[in-house]
Amino acid sequence: MIYILIVAAIFITELIVKKYIEENKEMHKKEEILQGKIIIERYHNKGAMLNFMENNVQTVKIITLTLLGILLLVFAVLLPKKGNYLLKLSLSLVSGGALSNVYDRLKRGYVVDYFSFSFLKKIVFNISDICIFVGSALMALVSLVKKD
Repeated sequence: MIYILIVAAIFITELIVKKYIEENKEMHKKEEILQGKIIIERYHNKGAMLNFMENNVQTVKIITLTLLGILLLVFAVLLPKKGNYLLKLSLSLVSGGALSNVYDRLKRGYVVDYFSFSFLKKIVFNISDICIFVGSALMALVSLVKKD
């Protein structure tokens, strides 16, 4: 149950944050916080990661929906099984982030990104992206150290 709550928490948090960003921040206007370490900037990503395929929005929707479906199927099969706690956690993080970004893509036609780090100023993220990255890294780590 905790894993479903993690997915829901990511999704709901992103709904709230993205709504706030859309309603209160101007496009491409940068605002530094935490002594300039984080930059808030409203950005619309119509493509996949780093705007890849931004001119093929429909193809990106189909690909992301398909991958989300596969991810959720794997998650649903693994969830009732005992053990595999780190793998379930990683799938929760990836699923929550993916659900949020796919929802954006379907509802808005783009994903709302809104922050970057001072050392990566040209790349704008959202919380979902970070969850997908951390979940994927954790999944890779689990697969490397897990004994069959």
